[in-house]
Amino acid sequence: MKITIKKRTTRQVLAIERVLTPESRAALQTLPKPDKVCGVRTPRNLNDLTIGDLFSLQADGTHALIERIASVILKVHPRRCYNERADKMLGFVFWVGRELERIAALFASTSNQPTPEEIKAGINDLDFGPFGIIDWYAHRQGYQDQDDAAKVAWVRVCECMRIDNERIAFERRLREIMANKNK
Repeated sequence: MKITIKKRTTRQVLAIERVLTPESRAALQTLPKPDKVCGVRTPRNLNDLTIGDLFSLQADGTHALIERIASVILKVHPRRCYNERADKMLGFVFWVGRELERIAALFASTSNQPTPEEIKAGINDLDFGPFGIIDWYAHRQGYQDQDDAAKVAWVRVCECMRIDNERIAFERRLREIMANKNK
């Protein structure tokens, strides 16, 4: 089904989402980010989000993502988002998705490849998800409560991860050099 979404609300488009043609679905993903949604100016990027807010945007499905975007980024009731023009709301939703992909790539770029010994010891089993990152940052900063760490900007947490992982890589190289020197 091909539709014109400028004249429809987000609720109306989501109601017929299942019957959209692949071309219509692809067109939705290319909608531009609007300057305003639900009367709220849209951010230039998501760099001002806290790590807790960033993780709270993880959602399964379009409806859940719209509701999280409404409360976390726009700070409005989800009902306002469903009543917003579909081209504006969905343009913003897909822009948020692209921003989340950019942020995920930044976090992924901070990690080191595990050594064969670490893999053998089971390092790949140590994935504690978003809470693990918040817990690591709380320990790193000496916070007694993970809620304090969740209030920190995600860019700061990502930079600390990069620094710590560069330090780990340096220490690995140094140990290898020292081991080769002592042979």
